[in-house]
Amino acid sequence: MVGTLGYQGSAGRKLIRIVPYHFLFPSTGGQLPFDPVFIITPDVNTSYNALNTRLTRRLSRGLQFDAQYRWSKSIDTLSFEGPGFVTNQTFPQDQSEERGPSDYDVRHYFTLTTLYELDFFRDRRGFARTLLDGWQINSIVSAHSGFPWTPLTRRPEQVQPGGRTLSPIRPISFLGGNLDDSSDEAFTRAQGNFPGGGEQYFDITGVVQRPGIGRNSFRGPKYFNVDLSLVKRTYMPFIKEGAFLDLRANFFNAFNLLNLENFAFGGNGTIIEDANFGRSPRGLAGRVVELQARFSF
Repeated sequence: MVGTLGYQGSAGRKLIRIVPYHFLFPSTGGQLPFDPVFIITPDVNTSYNALNTRLTRRLSRGLQFDAQYRWSKSIDTLSFEGPGFVTNQTFPQDQSEERGPSDYDVRHYFTLTTLYELDFFRDRRGFARTLLDGWQINSIVSAHSGFPWTPLTRRPEQVQPGGRTLSPIRPISFLGGNLDDSSDEAFTRAQGNFPGGGEQYFDITGVVQRPGIGRNSFRGPKYFNVDLSLVKRTYMPFIKEGAFLDLRANFFNAFNLLNLENFAFGGNGTIIEDANFGRSPRGLAGRVVELQARFSF
């Protein structure tokens, strides 16, 4: 077996975003001759740091595996350049207020791939070997700690320098007192980790001048999945030397585990006043079985 430990880091500078200038500057007095005005601005910075660990075993006695664990953090002020509502910033006039975990940031990520060849009947001869030898089991186990999301409110509206208002926006402050449950049930039951409704846990009164809570400051549903493959290879030397038939059954999400979709920016599950606040919008795919046959010669 071979183990490795490594660091990975990267940085991005002057990536672009689309800035709604008609929100930031008045449209009267000749300052903005057209309305609306969107300007492509290269002022987004990103950073990524990760600890990568890996343990591998080369094929020996029919078994090989590759296990990888990554502990990482990705930070930016905007994860997707747009256009579109889901790429909006809630306080575009100040990039420092938008700095937070990337929309695709995953703090903990683990994968394990295995291959096991059943070679108990390799010494058999004739029909017994044809029937019992050549079986192989493959698996891929994937798990991660979930993607971040941002709670939003539709009131009060945030007055911008241009005299316009933005909505939805981030609340003034987070009051705490919510449940700390990371199970699937926490993201499927009514009101999730916020019994009684989201309005009890956030301050949304008064006039909002600046966001009070950080962007992507909450974490969505975790993910765990197992894919399996069962393979039978039958050699056919009576047809041609090196000819064989592969029969394969692939089981995606083999144990039919429930995995939930992450919260999208501005979705019902992220709006404090919505009855579905804190609930995942839907489940991901259940078990899928795929059958394959391949003849090689």
